[in-house]
Amino acid sequence: MNNQPSRSQFSANNSTQVELDLLNSIVLDDIAYPWNPEAAESDTYFDSLEQELPLSDLLTDLEITSGCKHFYSQTDRLFSVIDIQNSLFEKFSGLAPKNLLNKLGKIAVNIVDQVNSLGSILSLSDQLVHCVSEVLPGWDLEDLEVMARPLAYSMRGSQNDAVENTLATIQSTSWSDLSEVEQARLSLAIALYAISEANN
Repeated sequence: MNNQPSRSQFSANNSTQVELDLLNSIVLDDIAYPWNPEAAESDTYFDSLEQELPLSDLLTDLEITSGCKHFYSQTDRLFSVIDIQNSLFEKFSGLAPKNLLNKLGKIAVNIVDQVNSLGSILSLSDQLVHCVSEVLPGWDLEDLEVMARPLAYSMRGSQNDAVENTLATIQSTSWSDLSEVEQARLSLAIALYAISEANN
């Protein structure tokens, strides 16, 4: 019984072996990482790595191209959402809460993308109602449609005039001080502005 190694000797031997293996892999490895990627020997190093993991077996050129297009369209969309949200915040920051402006901007970009990809299925009035119904869910859709029609028809003239006319009729107070009707009218005007920005 006394001839058996103690547990501490066994763990010391294992840790020593691990340290030796690590030192061996660091110091005695024949292939060194090429720190200068423009050097001639770095090409063979990177080629050998590519041979170990052939990505060409995983994805075809067509799949890579379509994946890149999808990725770039998503990033473009994300940046357009951010741009529109910033634009809404600059124009309406004193009138509506930031979270409402951010949500309306995001919804407007989604709607404009759907309309452009599907071929203008939704009228402008329907687009406005869809935007506002998501941020003001307590409203009946028919009531929002009635309020959205004048804004949608005035869009044929000038979007800025319709938005400015709506802003002129709403008292410049905080969002919580506005009546529900004024909140809905202001939300529709903000949605109109966001949709027109997303179309540009």
